[in-house]
Amino acid sequence: MRQPITLPSWTAAPALALALLLTACGGGGGDAPPADAPQATVAGTVLDADTGAPVVGATVATGNQTATTDSNGKFSLLTVANAQAAVKVSKADYAENVVIANAVNQQTTNITAQLLPVAVASPIDAVAGGTVTVPGSVAQVVLPPASLVRADGLPISGAVTVSVTPIDPALNPAYMPGDFRARTATGTTVSRIESYGAMTVTLADATGSKVNLAAGKSATIRIPLATRGVPTPTIPLFWFDTGTGVWIEEGTAALTGTAPNQYYEGTVTHFTTWNADQYYNTVLVSGCVKDAAGALVAGAQVYSDGIDYSGTASALTDANGNFSVAMKRNGKGTLTGQSGTRFSNTLSVGPSDVDFAALPAGECLVLGSVSEGLTIKLSWGSAPSDVDSYLLTPDGEAVYFGSKGNLAAAPYAALDVDDTSSFGPEVVTVRRLMVGTYRYAVNNYSGTSAPGLTDSPARVELNRNGEVSVFAPSAGETPTTVWWNVFSFTVDAQCRITVTPVNSWSASDPALSPAATPVYCTAP
Repeated sequence: MRQPITLPSWTAAPALALALLLTACGGGGGDAPPADAPQATVAGTVLDADTGAPVVGATVATGNQTATTDSNGKFSLLTVANAQAAVKVSKADYAENVVIANAVNQQTTNITAQLLPVAVASPIDAVAGGTVTVPGSVAQVVLPPASLVRADGLPISGAVTVSVTPIDPALNPAYMPGDFRARTATGTTVSRIESYGAMTVTLADATGSKVNLAAGKSATIRIPLATRGVPTPTIPLFWFDTGTGVWIEEGTAALTGTAPNQYYEGTVTHFTTWNADQYYNTVLVSGCVKDAAGALVAGAQVYSDGIDYSGTASALTDANGNFSVAMKRNGKGTLTGQSGTRFSNTLSVGPSDVDFAALPAGECLVLGSVSEGLTIKLSWGSAPSDVDSYLLTPDGEAVYFGSKGNLAAAPYAALDVDDTSSFGPEVVTVRRLMVGTYRYAVNNYSGTSAPGLTDSPARVELNRNGEVSVFAPSAGETPTTVWWNVFSFTVDAQCRITVTPVNSWSASDPALSPAATPVYCTAP
């Protein structure tokens, strides 16, 4: 049983303070939607999935609109409203990602795209073929001799660069392109899938032009097993259609290897992102979304995210603020609402084998105000099994598993979701901000160091008004440093926030701030 801490103070590691200010988004290009068509804006940030740093100069595209991320990794573009926009994000040395945005008429939909750096880029001889393996991983591609062609269908000779990037959806479903919708190669019905591992493979010739498999040729791929569920001996394979934003079933793969180095091996006829998945039966979770003043919110986006399975789904609230969103039958998941840059509290929901209500009658997900709320999301791998979030408030309190807080009364911060059995997430929501300095830390409660938080790997996302900052552990973890001091943020009287990365390690519990009467900020 976990025991509450007594709750040494830390010193911020040398780092520039990061001010979370909404700024104009950079880049643009292409043609806007027709003037007489309902229009919506999709805006957001592109981040490096490993470091959390903004990705500058990434190309972001949907329909015939394109944008380039600015020095803060930001972008903004127009799209047709009241539709799902497949937003493709790409940059050299990163695996391409596609985020599905529910575009709402005359509103801005904020998204965050996380790009995984290419894991390995290795040359092979196109005539001889060859094998490319990701160092330290079972991820692999085997290309037979004389199997490649250029985009025009002509055979190719000489060196071809094979880029391979495995994707771990159990660590973060946002690394996956799309939103886990799929169909068979000949079917039209779109169903939900859960992933057991994925991998992006791209080939390019000496000029950088794309190369792929010739008609009638196939290659063998090994996708590392990565799941929150129980693997099956064989599994369908799916490839991602960047045009529709849907996964297409094609072929199967077999589970091979010995844990923890298991993988799904199968053959493919072309290269893109390949995914080892299972279809799953769904139930619908219903509810409503209100704003901070208690008014029902139409057009809010509601997301379900699996806890014991690797899959997500989303839906929009109707004119009366009601929603119905899918999740896996008999699965456990989280539920979160978003409208523009406002986020709601997060609920832990399920399991259930029938459709159910997320909350009792009369209760809704509640959006925070634009200026006075934020969320902190912690996730990690299968080990350590128990990892804990700690938010230390300016008035000398702590929000953690032993004192989960309250969103309706002081400290107006709460641990919405607490997880003790791998992966997370743990979610802390702050509804009103105190003037002063908050600190956030992560505790390796299990105390295991093989792996520890660094190699797990642990990740923290801070979301403030749609501005997402991602934090990854720095070097320096040892078997005794069970505390990762992640960041602090200071709030002034006008609710302006300055975030300071800390990223230090310690063996002792963080000290509480001195007890004080809380003073809450007021936005201008």
